[in-house]
Amino acid sequence: MLVKGLEAPYGAGRRGASWLKVKPVHTLDLVVLAAEWGHGRRTGKLSNLHLGARAPDGTYVMLGKTFKGLTDVMLEWQTEALLGIAVSDDGWVVRVRPELVVEVAFDGLQRSSRYPAGVTLRFARVLRYREDKPADQADTVETVLALRGE
Repeated sequence: MLVKGLEAPYGAGRRGASWLKVKPVHTLDLVVLAAEWGHGRRTGKLSNLHLGARAPDGTYVMLGKTFKGLTDVMLEWQTEALLGIAVSDDGWVVRVRPELVVEVAFDGLQRSSRYPAGVTLRFARVLRYREDKPADQADTVETVLALRGE
């Protein structure tokens, strides 16, 4: 949706500095399943997070990845925390025990054949780690699919 300031003139077919694109924002508490080693300015840090929701059988289903929203302080903390619960490292992806919960904001869901739940998050970004929440209280796949009306 687009909105414009009341004092700004309207120009048919034109969008200027007075127009603002407004997107819906949803949040979920998801479990970190793995992280990829960063590159460039993030070399030596675990950056791109693999995110999952709880399945009915108690496992976690991957919904997508994100590296957005992470501050330098968060990158330092998460690298240390994730290495402490790592189960494997192939030099690119570090798989971890599903223990850390992260609050993720996103604009919507889209269908995806790449991920087991059949959907992925659009424009996902990390808001914060939920150190107060255990993984067994993270959002479920059912909750995620309900956002699409499925």
